[in-house]
Amino acid sequence: MTRSGWSGYETRFLEEDRVEHYDRQYDEGSYDDYVWRLERPVLLEVLRRERERRGRLRVLDFACGTGRILRAVQDVSDELTGVDISAQMAERATAASPRAQVKVGCVLTEDVLAGPYDAVTVFRFLLNAPQEVRMPVLRRIRQHMRPGALLVLNNHGHFPSLRSLAIRTPRRRPQRPNELRHRDVTDLLQAAGFRIEHRHGFSFFPPVVHRMLPSRPLGRVDAVGGSALLGKATQRLMVEQLYIARAVG
Repeated sequence: MTRSGWSGYETRFLEEDRVEHYDRQYDEGSYDDYVWRLERPVLLEVLRRERERRGRLRVLDFACGTGRILRAVQDVSDELTGVDISAQMAERATAASPRAQVKVGCVLTEDVLAGPYDAVTVFRFLLNAPQEVRMPVLRRIRQHMRPGALLVLNNHGHFPSLRSLAIRTPRRRPQRPNELRHRDVTDLLQAAGFRIEHRHGFSFFPPVVHRMLPSRPLGRVDAVGGSALLGKATQRLMVEQLYIARAVG
């Protein structure tokens, strides 16, 4: 473990081409762009309702990367802060959302979370972070949230799903795949001081299927699977899981 607190993430994006590659993951037509188009309206609606309920919304986007979430939520927040451990990623985030205050540092070793926040977004952190830092980071975030504040967090490698089968094909990935079960996420959130209110599933099909087939028919299947009629039964099989939780205690 490095000074940063987890596996040298801050050095992984020292080179501009790596930051550029990360940004290109969300190019139009990509799998990540497809999933984001499904997640984004849910995220914005949840934040709009919270803002209406509170009258004012102070938002933190933790592990903000190059600013995708910051850019999306700037119109539904009154104060907006982004935090990332990589200075290169944070520089892009600042350019993407000039309204946001973007900070660089490790929450486990540096005082970068001012708070208290009314809502916190945490995208693509939980699965990417080493197991030993997930709980300490979530607890640190909770310390900087108001009681009853909103947490929106995603798991982009849910097990079981069709992704689970795809990445277990021996010739594709011989090592143990990086995944989290719903129970894993539930246990982490409860132990860190959160109560889950809602869970949304997105995308039946893993990236390998999206590379082979047009996104329009796949989107129709996802729309049917995510409908009110089938949603509860099918969401547990979807690759991407979005959790809406509250800070308690």
